[in-house]
Amino acid sequence: MLTTIKHLRSKLLELLTHKFALPLISKFRKSKPFPYSMDDLMMFPNHTLGKDLVLYLKKMNHQLIPGYERHDCKHIILQYEMDETGEACMQFYFLGNRHYSLPVISTVFICFFLMPEHWSKFYYEFRKGRSAKTFDDVDFNTLVQQNTEALRKQYKNT
Repeated sequence: MLTTIKHLRSKLLELLTHKFALPLISKFRKSKPFPYSMDDLMMFPNHTLGKDLVLYLKKMNHQLIPGYERHDCKHIILQYEMDETGEACMQFYFLGNRHYSLPVISTVFICFFLMPEHWSKFYYEFRKGRSAKTFDDVDFNTLVQQNTEALRKQYKNT
């Protein structure tokens, strides 16, 4: 029974995210184009954010989604998995980090109600975000060329 509920929840979150939220947000979001393909990123030196991003995407059998490359870079820097729990935790982190956007607030709201077994984890991530450096005004087109571990230390929460 619990497995069935988690499966249904997973399908609902996938539907809300990939069929509704991402296409809707893409219509309104005007972001600077990401100049790199997965092949370009694969050519980056080892241990750079760009190389680590493409290696992780390949491992997870994912592709770059136009307009969401920066979001995926944040997953790598902050070390959140690209699954429903990791995504939810990262959004609670951003809420704590005072990033009050519609995607963050709506994801937090939905995950709060659909994933009650993770409430303590969500609170922990919220607190981490509250004390961490923000990603405001970061140019991810150049950040992908930097060392991933150095970036993790720079954005590490206290």
